[in-house]
Amino acid sequence: MTSTRLSADQYLLNLSGLLAIALSAWICIPWAPVSGSVLYGLFTTAFLIQSFAEALAVPRRVAQLCVLSMLLLSFGALYTFGDTIVLVLAVVIMASAPHHFSVRASWIMMGVASVVYALILHLTTPSLANHLYGFLTLLALQAFALTSSLAKVREIDTQQALLRSNSELRAARAVMARQSKAEERLRIAGDLHDSIGHRLTALQLQLEVLNHEVPETNRTQVQSCKELARDLLEEVRAIVRSMSQEKGDDLREAIAELQTLTPGVTLQTDTDLPDFGPELAHQLVFCIQEAVSNAIRHGNASTIKIRWSAPCLLISDDGSGLGKRNGEGFGLNNINKRLAPFSGSASLSGDAEAGCTLTLALPQVTAA
Repeated sequence: MTSTRLSADQYLLNLSGLLAIALSAWICIPWAPVSGSVLYGLFTTAFLIQSFAEALAVPRRVAQLCVLSMLLLSFGALYTFGDTIVLVLAVVIMASAPHHFSVRASWIMMGVASVVYALILHLTTPSLANHLYGFLTLLALQAFALTSSLAKVREIDTQQALLRSNSELRAARAVMARQSKAEERLRIAGDLHDSIGHRLTALQLQLEVLNHEVPETNRTQVQSCKELARDLLEEVRAIVRSMSQEKGDDLREAIAELQTLTPGVTLQTDTDLPDFGPELAHQLVFCIQEAVSNAIRHGNASTIKIRWSAPCLLISDDGSGLGKRNGEGFGLNNINKRLAPFSGSASLSGDAEAGCTLTLALPQVTAA
């Protein structure tokens, strides 16, 4: 599951960025106290917002704007002070960009930034040698910071994908285990009906024949045996009906499995879930997993409620709401593809600040 808490190495990375910014500010601000304080103050604020964007539930677009603001502020600082120490800010920016932009966008940003830095250095540095030295150093440092951050982002994505796949597989295993139990229960019910039930029926017929052949003094005992055989047959039939009609809890068990794999969030399940069947329940596990992940990642939710309101399965959270998202994306499209074979569909609704509800419409499912 995706967590909004930063790891120790992420805290160290952010601390290193702050130290680099502080070093550059300590050298440059004395030259222009007012403009320097404003530039570095704004740069530091933007850096902190994008660094803790996930923990603060800051929308992705806001975090991207912070990175772009840092880039523009670094241009202003380099032009204002004309000191290559300002290029430390470029390294900080390139280390931050991959966490909010795609790989391609990050490399394009580095290329554009390098060209602008080169032009500013050309204007502010009279010596061509110093100009080339500063530009090449900048290029190397930016490339190093960018590739290091890209490697870290890929590592985080891989870890999250593995954790997600593991939780999905374990939850799906709960569905399969429940289905195996149901199949075994039906097999036993069939054996009882075909074997013991038929034998008891035959016993009743034999006792009926015997009742007409035995002396009058023994008919009371034969009649008692007939009633006992009839009672036993009714009990067997009742057991078979109960085992055949027992409501499956496969999805509930899978949700319980997801709960154990989702620390920090509570999953509340409706007591009246219908029997979805093994195939649909298997797909619903992945749909619920997607909903839980997004509720934590985008809404910072702590409680998620799963309830049935025929013909819909409703998954509600107490997160921060939709914000500026329109509810459309890869996750929702993926859920719709999973439900399509069952004539189902999914939609996301909610306020801007009050949590979201994922509605899974399942018209083919009977009420609980």
